[in-house]
Order: sequence, then C-alpha cells, then structure tokens
Amino acid sequence: MRLVKMSLKMEASGKAVRRIPVNVRSLTGRVNGQEFESSLERDLLLLVHWDFDVDWYQVQPLKIEYVDAKGSARQYTPDLFVSYRAVKGAKVQRKPLLCEVKYRDDIAKQWKLLKPKLKAARKYARERGWDFSVLTEREIRTPYLKNVQFLWSYRFAHFHEHHYEHLRLTLEELGESDVNTLLEVAYSSKALRGEALWTLWCMVARRWVKCDLNELLTMQTVMWVDS
Repeated sequence: MRLVKMSLKMEASGKAVRRIPVNVRSLTGRVNGQEFESSLERDLLLLVHWDFDVDWYQVQPLKIEYVDAKGSARQYTPDLFVSYRAVKGAKVQRKPLLCEVKYRDDIAKQWKLLKPKLKAARKYARERGWDFSVLTEREIRTPYLKNVQFLWSYRFAHFHEHHYEHLRLTLEELGESDVNTLLEVAYSSKALRGEALWTLWCMVARRWVKCDLNELLTMQTVMWVDS
C-alpha cells in the first residue's frame, strides 16, 4: 500500500509595515511566516491560509493617513490584507480584503478611538475597489474554524492511495453518504475502516470530497464527490 504526501505552499508577500513587538500580555507568534499578536489574529490567519482562493496575504500591510476629531494628523495600520485568485466560472469574483481584527469587548471600550481609524480604512479600501471588514470572534471563531483546526494536519499528511481510490469509487456509487455508512459499505473489517478514516479526512482537507464545513464534522457528516 503506497503512501502519498501532498503539500500546499502559500507565499508571504513581504514584510509588515509595523514590527509586532514581544507582548507579555497577549499571544504572539507566526502562521506561515506571518506574525500575529493575539489568538484571534492567529485564528484568522489559519482561516486565510486554509482558503484555496487566497492568492497572497500580508499582516499590517500599509499605513493610512487620517485626521482625528481634534484635527491632528494620524496614521493607522490595519491588521491584514488578503488578495484572492480569480475563480474561473464564478459569477462574482472576491474583492481584495483589508481588515481589522478586534474582540467585541475591545471595540466597545475603544470605540471613540477606533471610529475615525475604521472610517479612514473603509474610505481607503472603497477608493481602490477593495472590501473592508472589522472581524471579531463572532465572525472568526465558528464551527468552520474548529473544522479547519481539526483538518489542518490532514491537509499536508501522507495518506493511503489504495484507500483513496476505494473510498472515492464507493462514494461515487452511493452518490452521497455519511462517514459511518461510507466506511461500512466500503470495508467489512473494523480495522480497515479505522485505517481508511485517516485517508478520508485527508480527502476532505484537500477538497477531494465535499461536505458542509460550516457544520461541525462528525461521523454523521454527509459527503459527496463533484461529478
């Protein structure tokens, strides 16, 4: 039984315009070479890096000039810029996204300070045909994120080519199936079902089989193969 390994490489676009300092009060680190300074930013970077439509992305990509309520010149650095690939056949192409990442409580506490910054960023993005969004834990920490975290290692892992071929053919014959039923139809042996499950999650992580990732993955998750 031959093992196959697949990998995905996402190139960082360059250096951030502002260096992220060591922070003793919040989480700092890197995802694919891109620095984050909170666990919320880390989670967003996981989602962005996971997205097959993303061409490239950059943390703290630029500085925006604006004037505050007192008439003083200020600068604001958004948290992230994301550029998407053109998707062939798509009715609507995804615009580049400039975004700020904040916890909801922080937005409420810092609103007076944040409001002119966000207004300036929205104007800056609109003038360039981009989207601008403020992303909070409500938008980021969803069942989709939990699925990405679960599937992360499977996307780059070795898998059994034999199980891949057998699972795909079985699923094509069934049309669609939940995980339990697919494994039971494909294999009479409990040991083989357990072994094949690893390859099935690798297939999901690579989008070789489809399912609704907005719902938490379970053994009852329904899967199918695009025709």
